[in-house]
Amino acid sequence: MSAPSFAIPPGACATVKVIDNNSKLGNLSTSIAVGPPIPGFDTFPTLPSLCFLIENPQGRKILYDLGIRPDWRKLPPVTVNRLESSPWELSADRHVADILKEHGVYEKDVEAIVWSHWHWDHIGCPSTFPSTTDLIVGPGFTEAFLPGYPANKNSPILESDYRDRRLIELDFSRSDCVQVGRMRACDYFGDGSFFILDAPGHAVGHLCGLVRTTTSPDTFVFLAGDAVHHQAELRPSPNLPIPSSISPHPLKPLDPVGSFCPGHILDDLQTARGLKPGEPFLNPLIGNCLDDVMLTIGKVQDLDHRENVLVILAHDTQVTKIVDLFPASINRWQAEGWGSLSRWCFLQDFDYFIRSAIEDQKDVHVT
Repeated sequence: MSAPSFAIPPGACATVKVIDNNSKLGNLSTSIAVGPPIPGFDTFPTLPSLCFLIENPQGRKILYDLGIRPDWRKLPPVTVNRLESSPWELSADRHVADILKEHGVYEKDVEAIVWSHWHWDHIGCPSTFPSTTDLIVGPGFTEAFLPGYPANKNSPILESDYRDRRLIELDFSRSDCVQVGRMRACDYFGDGSFFILDAPGHAVGHLCGLVRTTTSPDTFVFLAGDAVHHQAELRPSPNLPIPSSISPHPLKPLDPVGSFCPGHILDDLQTARGLKPGEPFLNPLIGNCLDDVMLTIGKVQDLDHRENVLVILAHDTQVTKIVDLFPASINRWQAEGWGSLSRWCFLQDFDYFIRSAIEDQKDVHVT
């Protein structure tokens, strides 16, 4: 099968930095988000909630997501009650604004915050930024969630999140919007360095991002938000099959020369669960509209196999072990080999199944 075309308008490059405020979401059952079940993969590893600082060549700065706020009990009661009654373990060390300031990026320097979507583990605390910082949201947000709490007792957002600042709800039907592959997009800076992408499905108004990290040749970082929760929802795919040998060995990530030859093991995992070899290992089970979730995942797959695109999920447990974190940038990700290092690392989550299958190559059972 030939790879689908993925046209990206030309432009400049922007600097992108990964911010981890030590947001942690633990004890989250896989069964609420993905399936069919994989033996031994019953609980997600403790998940981060990553944020990104993007800066164009003229020094304009924008944030994509704010992670979990450390004082999360100040969220609206409808959210706090749900979190306190859940088995989840959650925490965060600091507000993103404080992390930025520690490294000389002041709140007033950030012209806008993009919320990938309205969920509590992404919205942080916009009120830690001045009123000059815009808040950018996706289609349908205003109708669904405004006014915020306390004016609307049932709203999952706070009035203080957007009060006295410009709230911009993107309209991807505008004539000045562009196409990035099969996704509608807004060229935020107007120079082709950062695109905000319409990515419906997971939540009302869900947005992804695409940052051009180098030119000549072009490389990109795709900010997936929660369009994809786990890399196994993307991979393998028709244009990104499981290689005959995976290096570094996903179960021995610190071994610089080790490799993994999956043979029939991963194919057996698929067929035993009613899936076809070559399809993603997992399917999404949650979303505002599952049909749209699947369509958006397909659009992400259009670029996921490309050697010049690094896809980073909001809750990516592996990428923070591989790439440099703020205040460093990740623009040299391709030169550093971070794309190939991270591509199949998610197989670590299937450690139990893979090790069991290796021990008994002749009798692989899935129950």
